[in-house]
Amino acid sequence: MTETAPVRADSRVGRTLLEVENLAVSFGGIKAVDGLSFSVHEGEIVSVIGPNGAGKTSAFNCISGFYRPNNGSILFDGDPVTRRKPSYITRKGMARTFQNVRLFGDMTVLENVKTAMHSHLRQNVIDNMLHTPRYLKSERQCTIDAQGWLDFVGFRSDDEVLASQLPYGEQRRVEIARALATQPKLLLLDEPGAGLNHSEKAELINLIRRIRDLGVGIVLIEHDMGLVMQISERIVVMNYGKEIADGTPTEIKNDPVVIAAYLGEGDE
Repeated sequence: MTETAPVRADSRVGRTLLEVENLAVSFGGIKAVDGLSFSVHEGEIVSVIGPNGAGKTSAFNCISGFYRPNNGSILFDGDPVTRRKPSYITRKGMARTFQNVRLFGDMTVLENVKTAMHSHLRQNVIDNMLHTPRYLKSERQCTIDAQGWLDFVGFRSDDEVLASQLPYGEQRRVEIARALATQPKLLLLDEPGAGLNHSEKAELINLIRRIRDLGVGIVLIEHDMGLVMQISERIVVMNYGKEIADGTPTEIKNDPVVIAAYLGEGDE
């Protein structure tokens, strides 16, 4: 195992990575997202919060290409991706994790991370069939880089174990490592703290900050308000599909509209 992840230059210059404008998507007449607008900059950590059913995951699915919005626009790094397929958006430099971990359970940890890297490998069909020197060199580098990302996220188990045999917290780490292996400019994290204990959440906060320090923009959906307030540089609040606030943690914590809609409703 290598000791460090593949290093990217720290380019936190505030360049706009994501611009969501008047986004809307409906299902059977129900507006899951209704006129959402926000932006994310390079090296910025933005949380999207709101009660269950507020439209957070639907917004994520639109941004990452899994849903086709009815209205609005999505610019990613200056490129219109409003109705592009997830594979195109991933190649452009956006990666995401899911609320429910989606690893390939019958593949090893290392294989899971390597699958995310194959779109960047300089191989063709002949290379793959004949295992040419170029193929072998590429595969060796792919293994080194995959192990580097596993080290970066703090993975502690054997990388040859099947993903399905890992404890839940380790599966979360592998999923983030796999997302990072696509070399993203923007990382979407859907409830990364779900199912983690207190110490694991503290490690998650440190990991998110280290990812940010690579120059990656980060957007996360999270219900743990302690985690949100500690990690976020900016917070977007949704309710009934609409954005009701956008500001710093201090501004959001003291916003009476937010308190009434979300923060005042207990531990949800």
